[in-house]
Amino acid sequence: MPHGSAASEHEQQQMPARASASEQPEALAQSRGKAKQLMIDSLKSIQLQGLSPVDARLTAAGDLPVESFQCQLWEPARAVQELQPDDGVMMVKRFDNTSAPDSVAVMSLKGQLLGYVPRRHIARFLNDTTCGHVYAVSQDAAGLWRLTVACRPELPPLTVDTIPANLASYARIGKALNPDDWKAVQAVTLQQAGYRCRECGPVGQLQCRERWRFYEGYQVVKLMGFAAAHPQVCAVKHLDPCCLPSDPRRQHAVSLLQHINEWCIGEAEDYLNYVKSLVLKRGKEQWTFDLTWLPKNGYAIPAQLQSVCGPAIPASVEIRLHSKDVSERRSKFVKGGCCFQ
Repeated sequence: MPHGSAASEHEQQQMPARASASEQPEALAQSRGKAKQLMIDSLKSIQLQGLSPVDARLTAAGDLPVESFQCQLWEPARAVQELQPDDGVMMVKRFDNTSAPDSVAVMSLKGQLLGYVPRRHIARFLNDTTCGHVYAVSQDAAGLWRLTVACRPELPPLTVDTIPANLASYARIGKALNPDDWKAVQAVTLQQAGYRCRECGPVGQLQCRERWRFYEGYQVVKLMGFAAAHPQVCAVKHLDPCCLPSDPRRQHAVSLLQHINEWCIGEAEDYLNYVKSLVLKRGKEQWTFDLTWLPKNGYAIPAQLQSVCGPAIPASVEIRLHSKDVSERRSKFVKGGCCFQ
C-alpha cells in the first residue's frame, strides 16, 4: 500500500466519527456549555486582576454579536438623509406612549426621534436604553428612505441619570437608608451581579448605585433596584449635566462615554447636551419618587424621603419582558453581521 494511503488510513482511524443529525444538537449544546464555562473561568481570573472599565467592557461586549434591524421611520426623509453610516443612535423605551407603552423609540444622540423598533423585535431589548449605530441609509425605487440600525440589544449602555431638579438632592438613596440596611443592599446587589459592573463587566473595584426608570406622562421616577458599578461609572451616572465643559468631571464623562458606548467625542458631547436639555425640561415640572422597591424587599422608606414620594406607578403600566419572549425572537447570522428574524 502506498505510504500516502497508509497515512490517510491512520488519520481516519484517529478522527472521531461524525455525529449523526439527531446527535448534532446535543453535541453542539455540550460544546457551547464547555465554552461558556471556560469564559466564566477566564472572567473570574480577569476580575481578580482588576481590569479597567474600558478593558472590562471590551471583554463583556466581545461575547455578544452585533445585530441589525430596519427602523420604522417616524421623521420625514430630511432627518434620515442627514445620517451617515456609523453615526451613534439610541433605542429608548417610551413608557409615556399611551397607545403602545412597550414601544422602543430610535433617537439620535441629540434627542431627535427618528422612528421605532418593529414590534416583533421589542422583546430583544432588555434595557431601558440601548446604544447602537447607523448600519445603512438607503432610498428605494419609490423614493422611500430606509434606516438600518446595528446594535447589541442585550448590552447595557453607559448613560447619565437625568434626575429632575426637585429630586436631585434626594437621589442618593444609599445615604438616606439605615446603615445596616444599606450594607445589606450592597451585599445582595454585588452578589446577584456576580461581582461584575453592570455596564463594564469584570472589574476589580465595585460600588452600589441606584437604577431609575422615568415615566414622563406621570412625572414619576421609579426605583427599579440597585446595580453594581465601577466608581468611574458611578461618577458618570451621577454627573450634573449642567456643569461647565471645563469641569474635570464632565471631561472624564466624555472620555468614558466615548469608550464604553463606542462614540466619537462629538457624539459624546451631543449626548451630554441632550441630557442637559432633558434635565432642564424636567426641572420645570414637579416630579415624585416611586420607592415601593424598598418595602417590597424588606427595607423601610427613610423618613426624609417620604415627602418626595408620590403614588406608585400602576401595575398595568409596568412592562415585564419574559425570557420566553426573548427566546422566541433569537437572531440568526447573516453575511455582514447578524439580523433579527
